Amino acid sequence: MPKELPDLGRLRVLRHGLLLGEMKKKRFEPSQVLAMALSGSGYVRTLDLSLSDDRLMKYLKCETILADEKEDGVYLITVCGYPLGWGKLSKGRMKNKYAPSWRWM
Repeated sequence: MPKELPDLGRLRVLRHGLLLGEMKKKRFEPSQVLAMALSGSGYVRTLDLSLSDDRLMKYLKCETILADEKEDGVYLITVCGYPLGWGKLSKGRMKNKYAPSWRWM
């Protein structure tokens, strides 16, 4: 902990820092926490959904959605510029990387 950090007393600290992600099978998987810490303009590849977009509810239910983006890879999924989570685009299909525990039932 930094020396400049004031005494937190009885304040409960959930996490010290920000989990960026994990290495899985020789590739980096960004964390849900990182997605929530970014702004819509804080990541190069984003898919911004509107509130009226049918894909929004599919994403929140952890379903695969279709996307017209040209470049395959990991995207930050946003709604009106606010981050929701990650998706991985491959051949026009966005595989959902939304945290399963946050899933809309």
